[in-house]
Amino acid sequence: MGILTKIKMDKKAKKQKSMISSKNSDLVHTSPIPLGVRAGDFVFLSAVRGVKPGTAFVEEADPELQTIQLFSNLEGILESLELSFDSVVKVGVYMKNLQRDRLIFNKYWGDNFGDSLPARHAVQVSDLGDEKGLTLFLLDVTIYDPR
Repeated sequence: MGILTKIKMDKKAKKQKSMISSKNSDLVHTSPIPLGVRAGDFVFLSAVRGVKPGTAFVEEADPELQTIQLFSNLEGILESLELSFDSVVKVGVYMKNLQRDRLIFNKYWGDNFGDSLPARHAVQVSDLGDEKGLTLFLLDVTIYDPR
C-alpha cells in the first residue's frame, strides 16, 4: 500500500482528457504509455500488473504472488487518487493461463472488491508485453470519479 508517492493529475481539466503521470510513482511502464488517463468523470488505468514497485518486470511466475502484488498495486493507485475499490466500475482481465489461474485470481478479486464487484471480462492471451515472459495477469481498469 502507498506505492505511489504522488500522482500528478490536472483536476481542473475534467471536461478534457488529462494524463495521470507515473513520473513520481514507483510503478514503471516499459512502454511509452501513461499510468492512466482521466476523461470527464472516468479514469482509465493502463496495464496494471503484479510488478514489484520500482521495477519494470514481474520477478516470479507464481500466480498467487503476482495476484497479491497486482491488487496491492491497484490499491496503491486508487489510494493515491483518493479513491477505493468501490470506485472501480469495469475491469478487463488478461491472463496467460485462464483455466489454471482463474480460481487463484478470483479469490483475491473477491477479497478486494467484496460486495462492490465491477463489471468484468477475462480472456486468455499469450503475450502480456513482458520481455521476460513472466507476467501472468494484466488489468485494464475503468474508474468512476464524479468529483
